Amino acid sequence: MAASWPFVGRTAQLAAIRSADRGVVVAGPPGTGKSRLVAQAVHDLDGVAWARATAAAGELPLGAFAPLLPATPPTGNPLGWAAAALRAPVLVVDDAHLLDPASAALVHHLVTRGGTRVIATLRSRTAVPDAVHALWKDGLVPRLELEPFSLEDTAAVLEAALGGRVESATVARLWRVSQGNALYLHELVLSGILIEDGQVWRWRGPLTITPTLRETVAARIGDLTVREREAMELLAYGEPLGADLLAVLGSLDAVQQLEDRQLVTVQRDGLRLQVRLAHPLYGEVIRDGCGVLRARTMMRRLAQAVTEAGLRRREDVLRVALWRLDGGMSGDPGLLLAGCERARVIRDLELAVRLARAAVAAGGATPALAALGTVLFYTDRHAEAEEMYAGVWAAEMGETARIDLGVQRALNLTVGLGDVARARAVLEETTRLARGVEGRQGTLIMRAVLAALTGDIAAAEDLLARTRDMGPLSPHGLRMIGGAEAAVLLARGQATECLARVQEAGARLAQQPDAMRSLSAALTGYAANAALLLGDLDTAERLADEGYDLGGQWGSWTRAILEFGAAKARVLRMRGRLTDALAWARDTVVRLPVPSTLAGACLGELAHAYALLGDVAAAEQALARAEGAGTPIGPYGVLPLRFARAWTMAGRGDAAGAVEVCLESAESALPCDVPFALHDVVRLGRPDLVAARLAALEVDSPLVALFARHAAARDGAQLDVVSEGFERLGLLLYAAEAAAQAAARYRESRLWRGMRAAQTRAWRLSQRCQGARTLALMDLDVPGLTPRQREIAVLAAQGLTNREIAERLVVSVRTVANTLYAIYERTGVNDRTALASLLSGPQG
Repeated sequence: MAASWPFVGRTAQLAAIRSADRGVVVAGPPGTGKSRLVAQAVHDLDGVAWARATAAAGELPLGAFAPLLPATPPTGNPLGWAAAALRAPVLVVDDAHLLDPASAALVHHLVTRGGTRVIATLRSRTAVPDAVHALWKDGLVPRLELEPFSLEDTAAVLEAALGGRVESATVARLWRVSQGNALYLHELVLSGILIEDGQVWRWRGPLTITPTLRETVAARIGDLTVREREAMELLAYGEPLGADLLAVLGSLDAVQQLEDRQLVTVQRDGLRLQVRLAHPLYGEVIRDGCGVLRARTMMRRLAQAVTEAGLRRREDVLRVALWRLDGGMSGDPGLLLAGCERARVIRDLELAVRLARAAVAAGGATPALAALGTVLFYTDRHAEAEEMYAGVWAAEMGETARIDLGVQRALNLTVGLGDVARARAVLEETTRLARGVEGRQGTLIMRAVLAALTGDIAAAEDLLARTRDMGPLSPHGLRMIGGAEAAVLLARGQATECLARVQEAGARLAQQPDAMRSLSAALTGYAANAALLLGDLDTAERLADEGYDLGGQWGSWTRAILEFGAAKARVLRMRGRLTDALAWARDTVVRLPVPSTLAGACLGELAHAYALLGDVAAAEQALARAEGAGTPIGPYGVLPLRFARAWTMAGRGDAAGAVEVCLESAESALPCDVPFALHDVVRLGRPDLVAARLAALEVDSPLVALFARHAAARDGAQLDVVSEGFERLGLLLYAAEAAAQAAARYRESRLWRGMRAAQTRAWRLSQRCQGARTLALMDLDVPGLTPRQREIAVLAAQGLTNREIAERLVVSVRTVANTLYAIYERTGVNDRTALASLLSGPQG
């Protein structure tokens, strides 16, 4: 961590303060960094005087200026005497809202007299002396409103302070807890809640409050009457609370007083008024000041009042279950299970686990054990979840419960433990035990999903056809089969049909939006990949963001974070935003449990980004890590690693090997992935190997059509058109590579004007690709090399001997020596060291 809290951003505000000739008033909420901003603005100026107003100094005339004035009291006009004594060219008045009338009059006099530049800070939404108010009301100086840190500001400050990247979910959580308050943010970081995990800082464990933060927040809250404190305590344990409920609890009058003091907020929610504490940390400090018995009393009062009101809102069952549990009241298994389900829906998964365990302890029997298994699955404790499921598998239960248990257990075995054989066995047994048509349909749909996940699309289609042949589906069955059919359509490369099916299933799901969050996540994932196949990167990125947000407010649903974090990295990589893609991939990987069925997608994107940026060693490390971290269950877990391996090999100079990996990947890939595998061969310089196959693909997609045109292009002009097409779709890296290839074709045809135009275009596009280092772009650094010359140049630059290069490429040592001589002649360098320096190129 940086030795001192860094000053980051606020450039526009700094410029405004520095350019204000007569002065400026800087206003903002407490803790927004007003004093720090002003100090930064004047730190390099000579003759700066500081006057710091306090409540105590405000009791005395000119109290804030006492340190700047002579000890001899005035004999005449005190205002003139003080103004004459203050000869500093720049005067900073901190917390000007606390000035006494005489000090405020002095500030006003100095501004109107001229000769002294006055910069004052004050707290917004607070009464200020008339003389200070007149400064901006009468147009003497401008007033600058300083807002709390935005999410982006918070990320920049944290990364500067910690000296490294901070996980995006952690940034969002710190921003929400601090509400952009710079002082609170500083203290939260000092509390030690952040750890460095794989070169990425992330939040671990519960929120902790430092003594300084507690004192600062308590000072902001100030003194409270008995009734005000009671109202604050009720809100600390129960917010948001309706105004009508607070009236029943006898605290509404106190809430009105707290609203006047800006300690609570009241907002309309439909026909209700909802009351919250004005800042999340107020609740932390209030709870910290409550003893055990006091806390129990508050929670029991809340539980009783909401229960008597009738549990009208969806969240009430969760809140009452938690209040009763923490209040030491007797456990009601039904209420605890209902609360557990609600906590699972809103993705407060640790709370869901806690409530499920409490339901088991309260005698909830089989339903409680099954619920506990489900929430353990969502928290990635897959082995423990299987233990729960296996323990209740032989118990007596109704058909619906049995089917739900079988489906959930199979899902845990598949995506959690990677044990596809046992998952199939569980589903087959569940199908045999199902008596009704609806139950058998449900198990067949799940078996189809399992087949799709493992890449057996024909089996999935057969199972779905059998399901529909059994008769009409229930509303639940229609939602389930819609998701399964979307998965199959995507795998077949039918992206447009997939999106239509996702929309149809999503409309059915919207009728019960909280019932099937996993299906909602799956549909979002299918749609994102379908959009990507169509070349609609904007939609793909939007859907990846939506899926990532399904992880919950605190990012507790790791699977959504992993799946959609990898999806976001893939979209950014295809856009050419490689350092952004790398950052997202690193954020994702730090959450990766071991083993994980998502290791291939996450580590594959990490390695791919590293390889395209030219950091081959880091790419190889990521690939090596994937060998021990993954339990791949199908193409979705394997192909990202193969694609990354191909580009890592290309980065090592083995272009032929990279092409071979891509061709092999195309043989085993699902139809939706084949175009990307084949197009990578084009990008690696061998369009002749795949042009016919790309042209023959039956995939209705503008992007795939452009891939085929890229492979079929025979001259620079055709490649120019392809490059423009990629740019229109937002695939800037592909556009840059096609332009570089166009330049090479123009050069071969001795069309120098076209060559220069294509080189310029390729260079311009590559500068937007955040340091991309691919084989096609190498021609921008060393133009005119043949593919074989590039291959040998890269290997030589890495320090390999002629014999080692010859063995790797299966050519003679003489061929390597002659090729290197030609390379040195063309590039004007004389040895491997100079060649390595040349090939490193500028980082865009």
